[in-house]
Amino acid sequence: MFARIKNSLLVVSACLPAMSWPLFAVSAEEATRLGTVTVTGEALEEDNSYRVESFEAPGIVPDTARLLQRVPGADVNRNGVLTGIAQYRGMYADRVNVKINGITIPGGGPNGMDTPLSYIPGTQLESIEVIRGIAPVSSGLETLGGTIRASSARPDFGSGDSMEAHGSLNLSGATVNDSFALGVLAGLASRAHRLHVAGSRERGDDIEFDGGTIRPGEHDRDNYSLGYGFKQSGHEFALDFTHNDTGRTGTPSLPMDIQVIDTDIVRGEYEGVVGDNLVHGQLYYTDVYHTMANYLLRPQPMMGKRRTTATGTGGGFRLDVGRGLGNGELLFGIDGQLADHDAVIKNPDMAMFRVVNFNDVERDLVGIFGEWNGGLTGEWNSEFGLRVNQVRMDAGLVDHHMAGMNVNIGNLRDNFNNADRSETDTNVDWVARFIRPLSSVMGVEVGFARKTRAPTYQERYLWVPLQSTGGLADGNVYIGDINLDPEVSHQVELALNMATSNAYFEPRIFYRDVSDYIQGVPATNPDALALNPNTLQFANVDATFYGADAAWGYSIDNHWSLGGIISYVRGKRDDISDDLYRIAPLNGTLGLNYDAGSWDVTAEGVFYDSQDKVSATNSESPSSGYALMNLYGKYRVKKNVSLSGGVGNVFDRGFAPHVTGVNRAGGSDVAIGERVPGDGRNFYLAMRLDW
Repeated sequence: MFARIKNSLLVVSACLPAMSWPLFAVSAEEATRLGTVTVTGEALEEDNSYRVESFEAPGIVPDTARLLQRVPGADVNRNGVLTGIAQYRGMYADRVNVKINGITIPGGGPNGMDTPLSYIPGTQLESIEVIRGIAPVSSGLETLGGTIRASSARPDFGSGDSMEAHGSLNLSGATVNDSFALGVLAGLASRAHRLHVAGSRERGDDIEFDGGTIRPGEHDRDNYSLGYGFKQSGHEFALDFTHNDTGRTGTPSLPMDIQVIDTDIVRGEYEGVVGDNLVHGQLYYTDVYHTMANYLLRPQPMMGKRRTTATGTGGGFRLDVGRGLGNGELLFGIDGQLADHDAVIKNPDMAMFRVVNFNDVERDLVGIFGEWNGGLTGEWNSEFGLRVNQVRMDAGLVDHHMAGMNVNIGNLRDNFNNADRSETDTNVDWVARFIRPLSSVMGVEVGFARKTRAPTYQERYLWVPLQSTGGLADGNVYIGDINLDPEVSHQVELALNMATSNAYFEPRIFYRDVSDYIQGVPATNPDALALNPNTLQFANVDATFYGADAAWGYSIDNHWSLGGIISYVRGKRDDISDDLYRIAPLNGTLGLNYDAGSWDVTAEGVFYDSQDKVSATNSESPSSGYALMNLYGKYRVKKNVSLSGGVGNVFDRGFAPHVTGVNRAGGSDVAIGERVPGDGRNFYLAMRLDW
């Protein structure tokens, strides 16, 4: 795989910090807590990422992706208890650049069961950062839908020459699924060396709701890591290894459930000062082994047993250099990501049953980037970034045990195998942002961007009608199109920031036009239609996204404060009269917090409007609106010991989030075809010990 790096064209990206608005911070000195999530920031700074720190996620949910619901414009498409797909302003899945400890992990399965954020359990999470608005081109290779960065907890370097021991213990439990989570981090650190080991174990049963039990809703995950860092004379090196082992875990919105996700991640990193340059380098390798089945956690369907074995191996690199230039800073570099995918479907009761779904699929993305951030005339600051990506894709031969007996399957196989499956796309991204303070308490930002995304391997190489769609979970079968064009988005954004000593308000509005948006349309291939007359085919269409989101907060006095967010996005097709699939409706949160110093408590309301702007093409049904109430708090027993707990969904309200998939599993109290409901009333308690 790494030999392909040498032979590939590299892409250049530019990284520039943007304006920073606090999410739940009323000022630079005082941060308002909304539950156990704390977001700190300082108004009118030049970094627009929201840093969400959470060692004890509200509700003790195992899926850290749920924290995104506390960021303006963000949401989560849930297909299972650990399978949360990030959504930002209507964009989701591979359109959103999700980095885990600075790297991109290629999924091991074709249906998005091992989503990126599933690789950091809540007990191991240091923070999630969401770049609000237009993401700098330097923040990742493909950032059309924005950038999210999640980081694992690890000890810092010490201040002396001798090694000091530091660490933490997290223990939590919840009633809604009789779950528990245990996480341990232990480290030794000095001025020059840092060594850590970490581990977590999570178990949970089926999830209760106002109406019964969601089956399959259990989860089983272990995560272990170790790392070493060395720092001396302005140079810092790090080497980390992580192993993730997910066992039998339900994904009721997908045709199968997780049997095994066995993942190894190795990452090396360097940062240092060389002359007048700040140099940063990164090299990583990931290996995912994934099996899924339709008979382990749910009743065997009439069509018989199915078990898929999938693998995803990948690697990547980055080298960037920053230095002063004119009235600002220049960052330029090269980066790349290589990935291989395979997936074979079998029936354990029939030796002859074998469908080679994806074989020897390659998706190599490499490029170069450059970005300048600095002052213009007057009080204007600016960011200019340019990135050029090259994406090379190819796939091996496929097969089906029925190809010799079914002429339609045989034709699909032969046509795919005889086609030229090698594709190369060269894409150009650029960003221009302008920032200006209007007064001591108000600032404005205007941004423009062109962003691109090449097709995923599922969109390009799915050759027989199946639901291997990267987690779309719409119940339709799809075929791909080798000749798909890349998506091209043009975006404009306007943001204001108003912050005083005891209040803030941060609204943003945006408009995005996407040419060649990749969407399922009714298939015209006669062989695919003969197998399933409702088959959809991935195709290029035109789409538009627009909306607004905002965060606000008000400090009433030294103890009481209010805070909240609101988000709205509309996504629709321009080529026909139809809306886009799985777009979150108007929603928001409102929290009233009382902080007494050693303890605090929060009453929180969560509001979601109904969604009737749905995709007819995807057979999407409308959803009803709802409002929930949560209560939670924290007590600091000692300086290094804290307890937190609360009640989620206090009134045990029945609800079904629009962006949650519909149920495909029998044996549940949720009918097949109904949208999977949200959690019922949940009592939870957590303890944290630091040393």
